[in-house]
This record gives sequence, structure tokens and C-alpha cells, in this order.
Amino acid sequence: MATEANPIAPTVAIEGDDWAADFFRSADSFDIEQLVGWFADDVEVRFGNQPAITGKADARAAFEGFWGSIGGMRHSRESVVSLGDMAAQASIVTYTRHDGSDVSMPVSSHLRRVGPGKIDRLWIFIDMAPLFAVAV
Repeated sequence: MATEANPIAPTVAIEGDDWAADFFRSADSFDIEQLVGWFADDVEVRFGNQPAITGKADARAAFEGFWGSIGGMRHSRESVVSLGDMAAQASIVTYTRHDGSDVSMPVSSHLRRVGPGKIDRLWIFIDMAPLFAVAV
């Protein structure tokens, strides 16, 4: 919805169910079991240009490690294009640091669903530097 603060309405193009929204609700729950429940055994997770994390166990460990460095997160959808089992979403993600401060930044994610409630691809494109920058 367009507002005075955000004059451009989000772009939403969805064919079929909005399973990507369900995925991001699970991610934002900060419940590792909910998130990992989405992962196929052979899931591939990529953070930008970093090497792929392959397999459910390694993806779980990566998220547990990352989530241990933050206090929480929430995604605010800016746009999504979802066609069947493929979805691309642009969001503003707000991370809560352990000191209680928040930092928001843009993120784009590409997901591929391989069955009801299962994904085998999660590619995340984000510059994490602002999250770990020291406040001055």
C-alpha cells in the first residue's frame, strides 16, 4: 500500500498460493524447527557470493550460528514475483541486535519449492555490513 512515507506501492505478482509469505513468517518466527521444516534434505542456501551451504544439517547449523549473533528479525515485503514453485522477494529486513537496537536493510531472496512446504533453494542477496558495524 502506498503511503506518504512510501509513495510506491509494493509489487505483487503471484500465480497460485502465496507460499513465500508462509516461508518468511516461519523465518521471522526465529524458531529453528519451523525454518528447517521448510528445507528439503538437499537444500542449497547461498548468502550472496559465499560458497553454497548444501544439505539440511549444514543449513541448520548456519542459521543457528547466524541467529546466535542477533536477537531477532522481521521481513517487510516490498515486492514478490511468484510463479508456481519459484519465488523472488525483495524485502526490508530489520534485525534486532543483542543490545536491543535495530538495523534495517534491503534484501532479495530467491526460493524454489519442491513440494508442499519444502524448498531446495534459498539464495539470499544482502550486504550484512550495516548489521555488524560499530555504532559511532
